[in-house]
Amino acid sequence: MNLSSTDASRLLAQIKQDLQKRTKHQLITLTTRGDAAIKAALSLLPKDKTLLIPEEGGWLSYLKIPREKKIPVLTVKCDAAKIDLSDLQEKLKSNPCSALLYQNPGGYFAEQSMREISALCKEYHCLVIIDVSGAIGTVLCAGDFADILVCSFGKWKLVEAGKGGFISCKDEKMYASLSLNDFDDTTVLALIRDGLQLLDQKIGFLLEKRKSIRRDLQDYQIIHPQDLGFVIVIAFSTSEEKEKIINYCHQNELEWTECPRYIRVQRPAISIELKRLHKS
Repeated sequence: MNLSSTDASRLLAQIKQDLQKRTKHQLITLTTRGDAAIKAALSLLPKDKTLLIPEEGGWLSYLKIPREKKIPVLTVKCDAAKIDLSDLQEKLKSNPCSALLYQNPGGYFAEQSMREISALCKEYHCLVIIDVSGAIGTVLCAGDFADILVCSFGKWKLVEAGKGGFISCKDEKMYASLSLNDFDDTTVLALIRDGLQLLDQKIGFLLEKRKSIRRDLQDYQIIHPQDLGFVIVIAFSTSEEKEKIINYCHQNELEWTECPRYIRVQRPAISIELKRLHKS
């Protein structure tokens, strides 16, 4: 695809207008990757304060990037990828914390208490950074409860362009400190624009599949079955249960991963990777 700088400007304007509506954040920069957005967000934090992240249901970069930047990290307890509000408050009271970085839904399957988390962090002057890679296009992508949003448009994301992402801020002064230029790969921008235009349709398709799978597997230990999410995590207690769940996935051509995994849940379970499906 041979597109000009004028095309890039037009695509950026279309994408940002769409994202502004979906996030309720007006200050948005397109990044090369989701990790670039996380790095940019963490660059705003003081090095002498602690970054809080969930003990499960996050993304691998939540552990990797702070280590590279020598930012101290503490993990907050979770209940099957949902942040434990009592432990969050204890960590905030006991430590000088710069920010909480978390994903909503946790692990792509556990709705977080955004309002309560936001209120607690505000009380202790701690920024909130929400990763909305698995929430964009849904009610869980709520900029009202975040100082900063980050998102990836990479492989197997809700908006899947192979690369790209964004960072957005509520505060103009904070946003000005980013000193980022917009990602301007016109080919990828066109894919992002198209992905956003088809996002509602894709989400509807995935949620219908989720409903069908939940019905088929209702006799198993589905974790947070009523939460909005784009994977289905099913705990197992025996090897027989595990094999039955895996056989179901094979029979229905569903990709799956096995837990414990930081990015899902830290207990024995099978995660049916619903978000990898494409409407035929």
